Amino acid sequence: ELLETTELNSIVIDIKDFSGTISFAPTAETLAPAWENARCGARDMKELVASLHEKGIYVIGRITVFQDPLYSTLHPELAVKRASDGSVWKDKKGLSFIDVGAKAYWDYILNLATDSYNLGFDELNFDYVRYPSDGNMQDIAFTHSVGKSKQENLEMFFKYLHEALNDPT
Repeated sequence: ELLETTELNSIVIDIKDFSGTISFAPTAETLAPAWENARCGARDMKELVASLHEKGIYVIGRITVFQDPLYSTLHPELAVKRASDGSVWKDKKGLSFIDVGAKAYWDYILNLATDSYNLGFDELNFDYVRYPSDGNMQDIAFTHSVGKSKQENLEMFFKYLHEALNDPT
């Protein structure tokens, strides 16, 4: 109703939220658990995006990247670790992160971005593209980031994503 009765001309839809779940049925099999565990989503996301476009609405998709408790549970080997015992580290809210240097996870995000673009999203907002910042920072280990600075790993991720999403093949 707001879109139809005001000058609003865009909307942001959570594609992947803080829980690690996604809001639509993916085509990439690696993303299936994130949909199967979702609490909220749209079975008709492609149609929803198309109907918003028909009304002249610009559709932005938000993807929470490295904060991902679901993927950390399924793939603890890629998660940020507790330095003291090697278990999965969690922030003050009990949420876990994937290590930015875990390149295997980059393809997972690439698959999600590709599926999202194919559904018609006009723009993707990559959120939580960072290392954790709250919680017990004295008991934290980034086992996949060894040998590179945080800045270098973040730059490598953005470069990888940029090149892969702009590759015409």
